[in-house]
Amino acid sequence: MPFRWRPDGTYVKKLSHTRRIMPFLMHGRTESTVYYEQHIEVEKAWKYVEEFRGKAGLKASILHFIIWRAAQVLDQRPALNRFVAGRRIYQREGIWVSFSMKKEMNDDAPLVVVKKKIDPSWTFEETVRQIQSGIEKGRAGGKSTSDKEMALVFSFPNFMVSFFTWLLKTVNHFGWLPKSLIQADELFGSVFIANLGSIGLQPAYHHLYEWGDIPIFMALGTNEPRMMLDDRGRPAVKDMMTIRYSFDERINDGFYSIKALELLKQLVENPEMEIHSERDNSLPDEAPGI
Repeated sequence: MPFRWRPDGTYVKKLSHTRRIMPFLMHGRTESTVYYEQHIEVEKAWKYVEEFRGKAGLKASILHFIIWRAAQVLDQRPALNRFVAGRRIYQREGIWVSFSMKKEMNDDAPLVVVKKKIDPSWTFEETVRQIQSGIEKGRAGGKSTSDKEMALVFSFPNFMVSFFTWLLKTVNHFGWLPKSLIQADELFGSVFIANLGSIGLQPAYHHLYEWGDIPIFMALGTNEPRMMLDDRGRPAVKDMMTIRYSFDERINDGFYSIKALELLKQLVENPEMEIHSERDNSLPDEAPGI
């Protein structure tokens, strides 16, 4: 099966012709992006995180909680954990989450991007410990693999930089990038999360990157009071978070994706909720392989 093997994913054979043709009609993630806004009640989630801090003595935040829940959703809705490369759709191996933060809370401080493989079977405490180790490493000041690679590339003239980027994109198109490079690069992953709420901002709709293969970008906003309906249908002021998504529609259809976001909303709004049902293996758009 030439050009269908990749170190970070498995080629999805059983797709309808409609799904398979999409990467040929829409070549890049930019022209394939769908935008979606979601409002989630986070009062219970914040209370859960604050109680966890007191019990575990760990610096947990709402970002840790959403990463934990997002990994569970991607496990339950596995057809969302896909990506497009070389005009083909692949099922990703593992759940990889990239997220960004400031090294320090000032205008001149650089952004740190952390990438972690998240096991959906982990408890919240296990997830926090794993994420925290990546954050501490990023804030320690050492250069990441991407930083070192770019420093090497920019030691050459600009025309050589253009050639190197073209070469890397071509190699990635055919699935020939080494596994070590893919795992170290923050733009190869299941989802990218930007917590703009941590610096007091509301989220923007962020673009998807043509480099790498991340198909979903989540921008989290700050909490704000909103007039909503309570369980009895009466108006009530609730603490809400706005999340804006940018999504590569080539990997799956809107119905399947919205069901996944509804599940995420339920899990965030109900911190004690456990997933008892088995993962959803009824993947849409599948047809006998040819």
